[in-house]
Amino acid sequence: MSLVSRLLIIIFVTLPLSINAQVAVKVQPLNEVLVDLERRAPADVRPFNDAVLSAQVSAVVQELFADVGQNVVAGEPLLQLDPADYLLALDQARAQLRSSKAQKTQADARLTRAQELVQNNYLSDDDLLARTTEVAVLEAQVRKDEVSESIAQRNLEKCQIRAPFDGVVTDRMAQVGSFVTNGTPLVSLVQVDKFELDAEIPVNVADSLDGADSLFFESRGETWPLELLRLSPVIEARSRSRRARFSFTNAAPAVGRSGEVVWRVEGGLLPASLVSRRNGQLGVFVHENGRAIFNPLANAQEGRPVAVKFPAATEIIVIGRDRLQDGDSVTVRP
Repeated sequence: MSLVSRLLIIIFVTLPLSINAQVAVKVQPLNEVLVDLERRAPADVRPFNDAVLSAQVSAVVQELFADVGQNVVAGEPLLQLDPADYLLALDQARAQLRSSKAQKTQADARLTRAQELVQNNYLSDDDLLARTTEVAVLEAQVRKDEVSESIAQRNLEKCQIRAPFDGVVTDRMAQVGSFVTNGTPLVSLVQVDKFELDAEIPVNVADSLDGADSLFFESRGETWPLELLRLSPVIEARSRSRRARFSFTNAAPAVGRSGEVVWRVEGGLLPASLVSRRNGQLGVFVHENGRAIFNPLANAQEGRPVAVKFPAATEIIVIGRDRLQDGDSVTVRP
């Protein structure tokens, strides 16, 4: 091989090293390049209770006290069913109870008299036992009739439908004069004094809620500050999300309003523009003693910021990364 050929080979072999040795880069401390990341998830203001009140007895609708859009307070009557049949049933139960109590009073007197006669040997023990049994039977009958009276009283009370909580009537299915049976829907009522924000948080970002900064609900250009109440540990298979509930720390929007819950993950996120791919791995180049060191990032995703746990003073190579390989010599420029 000629001398010229040997010289050319040496030049081509050493050329990449010379280029690598002269790569100029710019670096910045890690704490200067980390960014906050804003995340969003769909959310709705949900009431504590959204109930359909149904009939518990069969009767004709007699009167309506509240209509759609009306505000009501807990205990306020909403609807009246015809109570005539249940008033009669209550009177019947009370009459039966009075009869049982009268019989019981008579049986008690006969038992007392029988006990006196037995002591004077005027009555046999068998007769005394019969009187005692009669009292026990009538005691049971009185208790049975007391329960029947309570049931009749309860059925009468069910003829009037009352609001179980403060709310707004959102639908009225009952009509005056219509006959309803047990289980027939009558009125829909939504609670307005107690509510929470319900959100479906994507499973891959749900854990970031714990360290969230500037947490708020955004809807139609308005915002309301929030506080995280609870984050479900269950992943919903259909949406691959975890359900979260929030409370409003100050004022709140109307129940039923839709929007987004917005939160920011403060610091600790490396911009996607500083993430490089080498040998099939995503990572970041840092400067150490005049060399570029490639640090793989296991949790990195293409085009997304990634959390890192390097010391704050770590020098991140921000310019000049395109030609770098792990271990290349670099020159840091201002």
